[in-house]
Amino acid sequence: MTKLDYDAAIVGYGPVGQTAAALLGRAGHRVGVFERFGCLYDLPRAIHFDHEIMRVWQALGIVDEIADDLLPVGEYRWFGADGEPIMTMRADTPAPSGWEPNYLFFQPYLESALDSAARCSATVERGWSAVELVQHPDHVDVQLQRVREGEPRQITPTEETRTVRARYVIGADGAKSTVRRALGIGREELGFAANWLTLDLRPHDIGALEHLPTTCQWCDPRRPHMHTRNGRSHRRWEFMLLPDERPEDFGDPARVWELLSPWLGPDDAELTRYAVYEFRAQVAETMRRDRVFLAGDAAHLMPPFLGQGLCSGIRDASNLAWKLDVVLRGEGGDDLLDSYTAERKPQCEWIVRLSMEMARVSCELDPTAAAERDAALRDSETPPLIALPGVTEGFLQERSAGGASTLAGTFAVQGTVSAAANEGRFDDVVGRDFVLLAAEGDPRAALEPEELAFLERLGAHLVSLDPEQQGGVREVDGRLTSWLADHDAAAVIVRPDFYVFGAVSRAEDVPALVRDLRQQLSISQEVTHA
Repeated sequence: MTKLDYDAAIVGYGPVGQTAAALLGRAGHRVGVFERFGCLYDLPRAIHFDHEIMRVWQALGIVDEIADDLLPVGEYRWFGADGEPIMTMRADTPAPSGWEPNYLFFQPYLESALDSAARCSATVERGWSAVELVQHPDHVDVQLQRVREGEPRQITPTEETRTVRARYVIGADGAKSTVRRALGIGREELGFAANWLTLDLRPHDIGALEHLPTTCQWCDPRRPHMHTRNGRSHRRWEFMLLPDERPEDFGDPARVWELLSPWLGPDDAELTRYAVYEFRAQVAETMRRDRVFLAGDAAHLMPPFLGQGLCSGIRDASNLAWKLDVVLRGEGGDDLLDSYTAERKPQCEWIVRLSMEMARVSCELDPTAAAERDAALRDSETPPLIALPGVTEGFLQERSAGGASTLAGTFAVQGTVSAAANEGRFDDVVGRDFVLLAAEGDPRAALEPEELAFLERLGAHLVSLDPEQQGGVREVDGRLTSWLADHDAAAVIVRPDFYVFGAVSRAEDVPALVRDLRQQLSISQEVTHA
C-alpha cells in the first residue's frame, strides 16, 4: 500500500476550495490545500449566493460570522432602452432551504469565515503552485513548485519543488486551471464573449444611493450597464465595453468616474477596484478524470447575469465532498464518483446557457433590435422566476415509477423543528449527512437489522415527524409535513448535499428504498479499494 500524505489534495483556495476543504476535513479526512497566493484576496469578485448555498454555510457553522453584512434580495429589475422596466426576475418563495431566496455579500468577509472553517481540520499551505500531476492506480502524485508573490499579485517561480501524494485531487484553481490543463480536459465554447468593466466602491454615505434598485440591469444600447449592492456597505457597477473600445482605455480612474458621474463622484465614495473582464460561456468536457476532479471556474465559466458562478462552484464542492467521504470510508464504490460529472455538468450547462441568454438580452447594441426586445418582454404575461433545475441523473432512485419518486433529485425542504428542548432549523436540530425522514411512525420499524447497521455505518439520521416516536421531532412551522404530503411521500432519503435520493408513498416500501441506496453505493467497491 502506497504511503499517502493526504486523503484529498485541493489545488486552489478560493471559496470553492475552502468549502471542499472544510467539508472533507470535518468528515475526518486528511486534507491538504495548496494555493499559490500568500494571503486571502482582499477585494470582491462574486457578490451573490442563493438559499442553497446558505444551507451549506449553515452546515459549516459560519452564518453568524457573515450575517451582519448579508443583504437579502428578492428581485432583480431590468430596464429597457428607454429607461423603463422590461421585466423583474423574482425567486420562488418561500425558499425550500428555510432561508431567504438570495443574498448579496462582500466576498472578503465570506472568505475570512471560510478560511477559519477550513483551517479547523485541513492543512493549508500557501506559496505553492501545482505544476504536474501523475496518476497511479491508487493515488495521485502532485508536483508543487514554490512561488514568490509580487505586486500586484504577480507570481514568480523559484527552483524549490516537492511532491505530495493523495488518494484524490480536486482542482479548484480557477478559469486558467493548471489541473485541467494537466489532465488534458478541453472546454466547450458555448458562443458568448464580451468585455465588461467591473468596479467596486464603498460610498461614504450608503443612504445617498437608496433610490437605486438593490440589483438592476440597464439594457441601454448606448452602453449596457448594471448596478447592485455588494453586501450592506459596498456597491458594484459594471459597464459593457463598446466595439471600438479596448480594456486599456479604462486604466485611468478619471475614465471610471466619468462613467459613474450620473450617480456619484470621487468625493462621494472610495473606489476599491476596477478591472475589465471578458465574460465567457464555457463548460469542461468532463469534471472527472480517474482520481482527479474539477470544481468551480476550473470546470465552468458563465456570464454573471444570473449571479450563479460562485453558487455553481459551491454546489460542486458540496456534491463532491460527500461522495469522496463515503468512498474514503469504504461505504461507496467508484461508480459513485462517476455520478459527480453526471449530476453537476447538466445543471451547470443549463445555468451557463441561461446566463448566456440573459447576457444577450442585456448586450444588445442595435437600437431597433433593443426596442423590439423591450416590446416583446413587456408583452410577456409570465414573469420570469429564478428557479434552477434539480439533479436529473446520477445517484438517484429510479423516478419512472411516478408518485413520491418524482422527489428524487429535487432540493429538500428544511423546516423548523424541536426535539429535547432544542428548537431550530432541521439540520441544526437533527444533524447532517444522510437523513431518512418519515412522515409518521418509526422509520426503523420495517427495517431489518442488516439495513439498520448499514444506515448506522453511513452515519444516517433516522427521523420521524411524530414527536412520540424514537428519533421524533415536533414541527414548528409544518413545512416538512406539507412538503411530504404534496408529493404523496410517506418517507424520503435526503443526501448530505440536501438533494433527495428518493422517496416512497408507503411506509412498507422504506426497506426497498434503503436497499436501493445500499446497492447503488456498493457498485464497483472492489475497484475503489484496489
